[in-house]
Amino acid sequence: MVHDDSVRVDAQRNRDRILEAARSLVTTSGIDATMEDIARRAGVAVGTLYRHFPAKSDLVTAVLDDSLEQMAALNEQTLEAAGDEPGAALLALFREVAERHAVDMAFKEAAGRLDITAELAAAKPGSPAARAVVAITELLHRAQAAGQIRADIGFPDLVVLLSGVPGVQVPAPMRSRYVEIVVAGLAPTTER
Repeated sequence: MVHDDSVRVDAQRNRDRILEAARSLVTTSGIDATMEDIARRAGVAVGTLYRHFPAKSDLVTAVLDDSLEQMAALNEQTLEAAGDEPGAALLALFREVAERHAVDMAFKEAAGRLDITAELAAAKPGSPAARAVVAITELLHRAQAAGQIRADIGFPDLVVLLSGVPGVQVPAPMRSRYVEIVVAGLAPTTER
């Protein structure tokens, strides 16, 4: 039986290496990374990769699901720490997600999935997608109730604004300027 355990440990180690390699390549290259490149980066044979992930879509889904889990955790932590300043917390979260969008193609791809109405409607309660949306929506509502964010902004607006964040091809100072202009636009409007 020791042999069976060592086989399972090796299989799990290979799976973890494959996911790490895939995440790294998808982060920098997007979902167009090839299975051969991923296997090479993971240090496994292509056949080993296909035993764990029979189709490229299975591997990409696993990477994107991991990114959704990261996003859900980030949104929940920000909501929990918001205290009396939900507006400042929401803006800090927007800045963090915008930076991840710019440098992490997997994260951007996963976040882009959140604006698909059917996918959100089908998301099981407690799933990473549902948790991410629930946390950021609650944070947005708290910030609006506190008068710290425009009342006419909704979750879909945040998704659209984030989808426009420039990638790494745009110099970091220009990306920061874009984000700061968007953040200024989220401020509550004053009656003139």
